[in-house]
Amino acid sequence: MAEVTTQEVVSREPEWMEKLRQDYLKQVATLTGQTLSPAEYKVAGMSPEQKEAVIMAREGIGSYAPYLEQANKAYGQAGGLYAGTTGAYDPNSAQAYMNPYQAAVTQRAVEEMSRNADIQQQTLAAQAVKSGAFGGSRFGVQQAELGRGLADVQSQRIMQDYSQNYSQAQTAAMNAFQNQQARAQSSAAGIAGLGQQTANLGQQTSALGQGDTSFLYNMGQNLTAQNQKVEDAKRLNEQQSAYAPYQQMSYYGDVLNRTPSGQTSTTQTSSPTASPISQIVGAGTVALGAYNAYNRPY
Repeated sequence: MAEVTTQEVVSREPEWMEKLRQDYLKQVATLTGQTLSPAEYKVAGMSPEQKEAVIMAREGIGSYAPYLEQANKAYGQAGGLYAGTTGAYDPNSAQAYMNPYQAAVTQRAVEEMSRNADIQQQTLAAQAVKSGAFGGSRFGVQQAELGRGLADVQSQRIMQDYSQNYSQAQTAAMNAFQNQQARAQSSAAGIAGLGQQTANLGQQTSALGQGDTSFLYNMGQNLTAQNQKVEDAKRLNEQQSAYAPYQQMSYYGDVLNRTPSGQTSTTQTSSPTASPISQIVGAGTVALGAYNAYNRPY
């Protein structure tokens, strides 16, 4: 039976390498035993520009109100003026435009007519005296006709002068009324336009203020973003500083693992002695094999 051989190989690093590894493990234990506080996250506050923009925005609320108030007053005044132009024309207003000299002119014309009529009456009487008909019926009829004709002519002249005067007065009154209405409507439109301009000015003022506020806030927002980058950089630096010892330990461990070093090996070999029983069993096994081979038929 084959002998069983046991071989034990013990490998050891040099003493100086083992000492380095032991020192490294002690340093790692000391380092990991310390409490590692993570770097604190910091948020940059609002910049002065942003704070000022917030104040401007708060103060700018309702800045358009005074302009709208003035615009509403203008609209009210314009509405009142325009409402006054919707009334109808008053014919009686023509009296104010009657020619004050018309009565004197008419009176002068009537007096002239009377004078002419008196002349005609005198001529008629002279003719009647010559003919001997003065005081007769024919003379009376002629006088009556002359008087009636004078009255008709004077009446027509009076009516004609008054009609002309009244007609021109109506025309003048109508023109004055229309002109006054047109001026009032024009004034109403102008005041309404001024109110619209005032309202627009208020809107533009508010929009300009909002534009300034937005620009200032955006500028402050950019500054805040820059300040946030500075805070993030500080946190990253603190984090790198905190983990630097661990990175150094890791690097040192890699160096130790990669450093070649000589090793010493110790080999021990042992061969156990066979027992008598196993020897007898082995011999019997050999004899049985020979017997079987002899009695095997061919």
